[in-house]
Amino acid sequence: MKFRKLIAAVLLMAMALALSACGGSQSAPAATQAPAAEAKPAEAAAPAQEGYSHKKVAWATNQVTESFVLMKNAFDKVIGPALNIEFMYSEALSDAGALTTFIENAYASGCEGVIVDLSNSIDQGAAVANDLGMYYIGISSADSKENYNLPYYVSVVGASAAGYGSSYAEAINSVVGDGAEHSIMILSGAAAYGATSFIEGTAGSLRALQQVYGLTYEKDINEIATCSTQIDAVNDNGVKITVIPGLGNDLTNTVSPLLQTGEYDVVVGTTDIYSNLSVAVDEVEKTTGKNIRFISRNVFSDTMSTAMNAKDSTGNPVVDAIVCQGTYEHISSVLLLRNCFDGHVDQMRDGDRCSRVSGMPPLVITSAEDYNALSSDTMPYSFVPVDDILAMTSLKNPEVTWKDIDTYGADLNTQTILEKVA
Repeated sequence: MKFRKLIAAVLLMAMALALSACGGSQSAPAATQAPAAEAKPAEAAAPAQEGYSHKKVAWATNQVTESFVLMKNAFDKVIGPALNIEFMYSEALSDAGALTTFIENAYASGCEGVIVDLSNSIDQGAAVANDLGMYYIGISSADSKENYNLPYYVSVVGASAAGYGSSYAEAINSVVGDGAEHSIMILSGAAAYGATSFIEGTAGSLRALQQVYGLTYEKDINEIATCSTQIDAVNDNGVKITVIPGLGNDLTNTVSPLLQTGEYDVVVGTTDIYSNLSVAVDEVEKTTGKNIRFISRNVFSDTMSTAMNAKDSTGNPVVDAIVCQGTYEHISSVLLLRNCFDGHVDQMRDGDRCSRVSGMPPLVITSAEDYNALSSDTMPYSFVPVDDILAMTSLKNPEVTWKDIDTYGADLNTQTILEKVA
């Protein structure tokens, strides 16, 4: 027996003895449990399906947020029961060592699969799971760079960086594609540090502006997008476009004085700029009487719901568009594992390496009406009904492959989702 399996077996025996002494059933430590949340009404009564053997899956995360609580609720009350899968969740993990410990504890707890949603250590975690004989899924906007040929490394899932580029291009077109003259500020976030989604969000915005105005930049788009200091995207049509890197309060301190000049009327954020700049934008609008169009990267929340449904001092929307990261990667991760459990590993991997399931691009939401419909309690988690989930399992469709799961997610956008529920 390999060394990791020996350690895991000892851990399993120790936990079994402890549980026997306490007279209780095994569960994840209290610190790993996210706060309870109510199921969405439309999903609360999902029936258990026949034919799926019971399996246990470990879920590793680096943050326990409101979005994580909503996901946990949907998986524990709807998706897990439908697929006969029980989930064991980690606390917020910060490094590779904590991830390794969690995977080994999960193995000792009877988990046969692992889903890892961390900003780092994804490929390293695959080696640990492979050593223990656990099927492994990583969630990332980039493909695997190492260990991709390990037999238990099933897939890397998550919206690709290119998906952010196309989504920002769509948002730009909806806001400035009116033929009017605009001065645009693009906040590139962590693009200067190599963060792919920020780079593509910025580059996608620049490409869209290039098409809208028929302009040519003096410098390469990628060079502009990744610049570590404030830079004007100088072009042959004289359109004012300024790219500013940075995050949080540092960004606020840089942007506020520029807004107060009254020169800019479009602000594009590759991160959640609403939280940092909404007050500054409101003050400038009140002072100048000019409407500032606002594009932000956000998720569904009470705060964003209020913003999307409000009007500013000029009578225009407070937020004109948001780029909202999808959560289909959570659904696809579990589908891939379910099919592996049922003997279809080869169909979930891409030949002799792990597959890459890009799935759902970030949603572009440009109206309060669309936002309210998409965030409604009647929407299933990740906009995927249980019947559609079951249809992508090998028990229902023996021919299903990772490509089918990828294609389903790629077809999810604001328009197709709203048409499906109309």
